Amino acid sequence: MTANKKIFENSIESSQSISKSKFKSFFLLPTRMGFLSFAILFSIIVFVKLINYVGATDSIFVIGIYDIMISIIGFGLGFLLELSLQIRKRNNTFYE
Repeated sequence: MTANKKIFENSIESSQSISKSKFKSFFLLPTRMGFLSFAILFSIIVFVKLINYVGATDSIFVIGIYDIMISIIGFGLGFLLELSLQIRKRNNTFYE
């Protein structure tokens, strides 16, 4: 009876590690890449606006809603890119 219990416990532990691995691969890594893409695009936009503000004599420094929307599009693209890479990585391991 104890052998069956050990086998059952091992199968539960392996299924939990598989679900954690899937959560990390399909949610955490793409979300991290999305935030990184958002931060990079937003930083570039702010840097260019700051250079334009410093170089011009009569300009004003404003971050508009369109700047944030472009950065959100960057988040989406980064998320989708990393998600597709993780799916491709999973599919390649199934075929080997």
